[in-house]
Amino acid sequence: MITIRSLRRTLCFGMLFTAFAASTPKLLPAQAPDAAGGDPVIVVTLGSVNKLMQDVNYVSGLVGQPQAGGIFAMMAGTFTQGIDTTQPMAITVPLVAGMPQPLALIPTADVKTVLKRLEAQTGPVDELKDGTLVIAVGVNTIYIRQQGNWAIIAPDRDVLNLAPTDPAAIFGENAEQYDLSIKLKMQKVPAPIRGMITAQMRQGFEQAMSQQAGDADTEAAREIAELNFNQIEQLITDTDELEFGFNVDQQGKEISLRTRFTAVEGSPLGVMLSSQKSIASQFSTVIRPDAAAFYHSAASIGSDSVAQAKASIQTAKTSVIGILDTQGELPPDVKEVVISYLNRIIDLTIASIEEGKSDFGAMLLAGDNNLQFAMGGFVADGNELAKIAKEIGGKLESMPDAPTFSFDREVYKGVTMHLVEFEIPATEEEARSVIGDELQLHIGTGKQAAYLALGKNSEGLLKEMVDASGTDSSSNRPMGQMQIKLLPILEFAQSISSEDSVIAMIDSLSRSTDSGKISLTQDTVPNGQEVKFSIGEGLLQAVGAAMRQQQLEAQQNAIQNGQF
Repeated sequence: MITIRSLRRTLCFGMLFTAFAASTPKLLPAQAPDAAGGDPVIVVTLGSVNKLMQDVNYVSGLVGQPQAGGIFAMMAGTFTQGIDTTQPMAITVPLVAGMPQPLALIPTADVKTVLKRLEAQTGPVDELKDGTLVIAVGVNTIYIRQQGNWAIIAPDRDVLNLAPTDPAAIFGENAEQYDLSIKLKMQKVPAPIRGMITAQMRQGFEQAMSQQAGDADTEAAREIAELNFNQIEQLITDTDELEFGFNVDQQGKEISLRTRFTAVEGSPLGVMLSSQKSIASQFSTVIRPDAAAFYHSAASIGSDSVAQAKASIQTAKTSVIGILDTQGELPPDVKEVVISYLNRIIDLTIASIEEGKSDFGAMLLAGDNNLQFAMGGFVADGNELAKIAKEIGGKLESMPDAPTFSFDREVYKGVTMHLVEFEIPATEEEARSVIGDELQLHIGTGKQAAYLALGKNSEGLLKEMVDASGTDSSSNRPMGQMQIKLLPILEFAQSISSEDSVIAMIDSLSRSTDSGKISLTQDTVPNGQEVKFSIGEGLLQAVGAAMRQQQLEAQQNAIQNGQF
């Protein structure tokens, strides 16, 4: 599943990487490299200068700013003379005396010539008896050694000895796969450093909580923060490797960001991740080429994940109830009813999780003066969900301006259909032109499924989902995926309110091959998961078209105002 937890995991490792890099000390002269120091903890690779220049030219051309590519090429040409522009570059961080130290690998057969050209920025170069070069960059001293067709650069002379015999071998198959990649080997980070990071985070957490008032809201926030902190601790303890990769793929006509996360095999987190697999889905029909947007996720959930999810839900429930108690805005009898329904909904959610799977799909259809949305998901007891909805509807229907509820309208292929209608005020002309005089919310409840649809003629879209349920027996798809196409969404927006920049984007996208596609996929790898986010070149071209239109309008306004 593509979840908030997945995004939070990525952010957590971003903070961890920063803290780890900041902890790098200056190596004392008496310290010697560790025996295992040649195995880097962090590897940062940068594509070859040729690839970077080609990709910058490609992107700047797509957005209609080719001069930016020319400026980059000029700067690259100035500072890379003497460097092999066909080879990638890297910064590795091996361990020295148990602590990380950076080591740069630059492809050049004559580093002295490169340094000579940079002498105005770095000052003169000194050469030691063993051939090691030394330069001063600000208050820092940098050591450089020529090793074959590579220059090895480090902040300490002894660290140079940790360079691989063949620097090119460190890139492997990733040499030209990414413009930029970062790999963190967490288990290579010494346990004391990991402990120090978690201790610092714990200290910050305690200081933040101590500054809050000691009321129920604070205690509820503490419980949630404590749960999140424990999960972060588990990430730091059980993570094996984390990799980020950014790439401009001209052949595939997309720009992508890929993250790959793996846990130690057999660890609690590794077992949890290994239990999540793609499964057959009742709602895979949302994956359709004519959708303006869709989201789909169908995966198994292991017992450890179930337990963690239940704990998170219970903590969130405690927090909500605490807020209701402290704010006191609801009358006691109303609050009691709210808490009663909250408990029932949470019980149903937990029962669904305990089934050991998640299955959900949603889609948006859009176009000229048309917008439809439909979604469906697995629930442990659809009849209980219908019962809750009916009871809530019965309590709301007597209230002023309440919607109209029509329950049990029909049974369609085992799914009971319900309808909720909201009147659109006559003053909302644009909304009425899109939705009609009333917003119709169609709800379907089956034995272990729930559906929802809204928009003109959306009941038919809901029934299409019901028709397709049970027809999918394949699990050969990503565990989670999302896709957005900008063209139909802009066409819908343009039919409501016309703007020149939107017209320019529509014109550009109508001539592109991908309709302005944005996609996100999440899939399993051994003991881990991989997430890929990508945007097609059509979106960049549309952005460029909008920028040119805005520039044109600015010029026309300037002429009208007599500025030219």
